[in-house]
Amino acid sequence: MPSISRENARIWLLLTIFFLTILSRNDGPALITGPFMGASRLGRLRDAHRVLNSTKWGDFDPHEAVEDAPPWQAPRFLNLTGFRQTDGYAWVDLPYFRDRCRQWSRHAYPPKDGPDEWDHGPVPKTWQNATGTVHGKWVRRPGSVVRKASGYNLTAIAPGVDWVDSHVEWGWNVTGSHGTILLRLAEDADDAPYEEETEEGQRPRSAGMAREISAVADIQDEANSAPSFAVRLHGVHWPRQGSILLTTTTEKFSGIFGLPHLAPGPDFFQSSQKLLNRTLGEVLRKKERRRFADPSNPWTPVVEEEISVPLPRCEYIMYLQLHPLDPIFIGETGLDDQLVPVVDQLENELRFPTGAPSRGTPDLRMSLVAWSPDCAYYLESKGPPLFPSVEGQHLVGVKSEVLLSRTKAWMFGFAAVLMAQLWLLKTQMKESNTPSTLGRISFQTIAMMLLADGLVFACSSAWSLSATNTFLPSLILTFAAFMSMAIGAGFLSEIHKHQEPERRREQNRTNEANASRTPPAAAPSPAAATSTSPGMLPAPVTAGSAARPSSPPVIIPSDQDIDAEIAENAASGAAALTLPTTRTPPTTTTTTATTTTTPPRPRVSAFASITGTFVTIGIAILILTAMSMAWPPRARAALFHALAFAYLSLWLPQIRRNARRNSRRALAWRFMVGQSALRALPLAYFYLRHDNILFVEPDAVAFAVLVAWLWLQLVVLAVQDVLGPRFGLPRSWAPEVWEYHPVLREDDAEAGGLPIGLVSAASSSSSAGLGGGGAGDSAASSPVAVAAGRRRSWSFGDGGGGEGGGEDGARRREREKELRRHGMALRSIDCAICTEVLEVPVVRANAKDPSAAGGLVGVFARRVYMVTPCRHIFHTKCLEGWFRYKLQCPICREELPPL
Repeated sequence: MPSISRENARIWLLLTIFFLTILSRNDGPALITGPFMGASRLGRLRDAHRVLNSTKWGDFDPHEAVEDAPPWQAPRFLNLTGFRQTDGYAWVDLPYFRDRCRQWSRHAYPPKDGPDEWDHGPVPKTWQNATGTVHGKWVRRPGSVVRKASGYNLTAIAPGVDWVDSHVEWGWNVTGSHGTILLRLAEDADDAPYEEETEEGQRPRSAGMAREISAVADIQDEANSAPSFAVRLHGVHWPRQGSILLTTTTEKFSGIFGLPHLAPGPDFFQSSQKLLNRTLGEVLRKKERRRFADPSNPWTPVVEEEISVPLPRCEYIMYLQLHPLDPIFIGETGLDDQLVPVVDQLENELRFPTGAPSRGTPDLRMSLVAWSPDCAYYLESKGPPLFPSVEGQHLVGVKSEVLLSRTKAWMFGFAAVLMAQLWLLKTQMKESNTPSTLGRISFQTIAMMLLADGLVFACSSAWSLSATNTFLPSLILTFAAFMSMAIGAGFLSEIHKHQEPERRREQNRTNEANASRTPPAAAPSPAAATSTSPGMLPAPVTAGSAARPSSPPVIIPSDQDIDAEIAENAASGAAALTLPTTRTPPTTTTTTATTTTTPPRPRVSAFASITGTFVTIGIAILILTAMSMAWPPRARAALFHALAFAYLSLWLPQIRRNARRNSRRALAWRFMVGQSALRALPLAYFYLRHDNILFVEPDAVAFAVLVAWLWLQLVVLAVQDVLGPRFGLPRSWAPEVWEYHPVLREDDAEAGGLPIGLVSAASSSSSAGLGGGGAGDSAASSPVAVAAGRRRSWSFGDGGGGEGGGEDGARRREREKELRRHGMALRSIDCAICTEVLEVPVVRANAKDPSAAGGLVGVFARRVYMVTPCRHIFHTKCLEGWFRYKLQCPICREELPPL
């Protein structure tokens, strides 16, 4: 049994430690940490907790000092980090912050008559559990004082902390005038809230019940090019009032311990102090009981630590006021027929679905006032009454249960779209199962589809590894993406294999062209040719030059893509049949005395290297997308628009290949239209729906441009199918290929340009005279056309390929007269495939270019027949059907160029 190298084990151990060190959070719990670090921070947290318990309402009153004021009117501060007067924070704006909180609350709940302005009645009319996601717009307002980073002494504020640079601009500092915010709130309904005791017959106060809550705010400054940032906040939720107060907690700001003193009133202070006294004490006791030191901050505002050293950032205090639910859902009183609050019924149905009938689920709405006490500015949600409703509706979102249900539905729908794409792919694979049909398909078009399916598979796989509530739909989506990717990879491999001869021929032509442009090497001089090394006699004059070793034989592949089919026929016994002789260009051979055959060396499959390219491109796209999350909104939107535009340009390579190969259509219309619609459908969800699961801003104009671009490609494909793949293109834009739908002229009879079978008819017609208009000019005078019981197919008629029915004489004579008027005659010939009569128009000798030979009418006329390079003519549908299996002439077995 082979043993594992110890050196390799050491390398793997070092790499593991390195990546764990790099990827670990700066404030995350460490396994073994210096005892002094954990003890120092834990001691500071314990001191802050004692201050929380020993203070009362009014101990923190940081107003401006007034001269000659009595001592009891002097400003009062707390012995907490950031709450001290010496720290220099802009606490003079605290009354304005509380006033703004009161205004938002009064706007949501108009004040009622009574001593308590915060009393909203005994029936709750807003969500009692605020867990959900909301988003909206904000505007920035400066504070009454100006604070800059250079004006703070962080060493005095937070001693013992080694800041990166206290004089640089702080992080999380919003300088723009407007932007957006995405707020994800979470509160555990199973945690026991604090609820004050009331006497019998006394109604509980609205601020008498409090529950702990946390939130993550993604703030985007749209006025500047600054990237977005995410900050985590912790605080208290008063469900009866619908008010939420959140704050950050860092080394320079003990926000969670001073939060009760930031509350709107004394009732809020009392309930929040009791709640935080219990919950914060439990957290600290757990940290003290840990075996290893834990210097982490349980209430850290950092969502993702970027570097391993502390950075000074702006602190935030947020006040959220939940809006009452729409009376359409809860009624005017908020009670049902049994006098049970409707809000409680809605929340119980969301948490524990029973299928009870309801009027729907209302949105989660709230107002926002955010204040930074150290950076001195406000962020307020945009909406009434300060702004009209058309400019903003404050923060609007959905409950977490509703978002989870929408996410599941979207995953199931996306999986259904992938399965529909897979069904279309399977049907196309059945139709494109021969070398000829596979050679028409663009490798890049199918590769773009495969790359998109691979990205979906990678993302869904990563999501399913950590999914809990969405595990089943994410697993189904992963399976659908895997099947689409696997079957698509097999189809792409077949295309690559059958197009390999074509790529080799193009490479050989390129090499020959480069070799022809390279000047020949100069012949060696006689002196150099007869020079010998010292000590050796020169060779005699009659001695010939040394024989060169024989070169390995060069195998020139066939210029058609039927090699695989010939090999299969030879293996199955068809080699005994006489194969058609193909014309090969003359080559000069050199006979050598001996030939050394070198066995071919095994080489790596070319498709395997292409697979590696796909993986590299996919990883690059994923990394670029992840990096763009921190970009400015315009740059991020431009990246997503560019990726969507490139993704929906999947038919461009097929259009190019059709023009190069002179192939009208390679894929079924059902496949092209279906794939276009299905692949644009997931993008339409995010571009058009306002309530999408990612809360991205919709952009109907950009999606209209993408759809127009996609359908423009389909229109070009339709034009190529109907009017020809090179319709409207200059001749110099594409390589020369054989034209299977040429204009037939009697002048080409002598030059051998007319198809075999039409030459005799053309000669007899010419001998009869060009100016006559008798019946001898018509197809009826041809001996081929008078065959009894034969169906006719005419290029100007409705039928084609032997499928058109017989036409009456009057209609036929009218068409012949129309042809003679344009200087053309009708000729007939048998199609060797369907054995039916094919009638085609031929331009008369010495006649001017008729109008029917060019333009759209001429294009449609020539679509009914196809002429091969060996001068045989067939129905278009017949020969196209033959080309699906063989690229050989059905009559003479001459190899034909691909269609």
